[in-house]
Amino acid sequence: MEKPIEHKGRVVLVEGDRIDVEMTVEGACATCKAAKACGMGESRDKVVSLLTASAGLYEVGDEVMVSIERKMGIKAATYAYIFPFFIMVAVLLVMFEAGFSETAAGLSSLGAIAVYYAVLACFRHRIERDIIFKLRKI
Repeated sequence: MEKPIEHKGRVVLVEGDRIDVEMTVEGACATCKAAKACGMGESRDKVVSLLTASAGLYEVGDEVMVSIERKMGIKAATYAYIFPFFIMVAVLLVMFEAGFSETAAGLSSLGAIAVYYAVLACFRHRIERDIIFKLRKI
């Protein structure tokens, strides 16, 4: 079994079944093969909201380890980056072939991406059930 993707963090909010964890990106991200896909390598701190039935076990300030299976990380990266890229390129090519100007094709492809992310936001709760983060105290 592959080793999960893990990031150390600190609980910044506990509200019902939701826990917000601020993750500190460490130098290890530079050597991680999945750093570009997961988006953690882009900045120093990120806050991630996690839904868990055991939220009551955590308090603000607790040091935690957030992990996700590699296949779940790839799935998340696919939803966030790969699908939108292909949608954008497909719309761009279709618009060019239909004889529209570069401006119209470019704006249409950006509009298609906006629609994609709006639809993704509508299905957010379903996606949150599919992509499971695990949390444990350090």
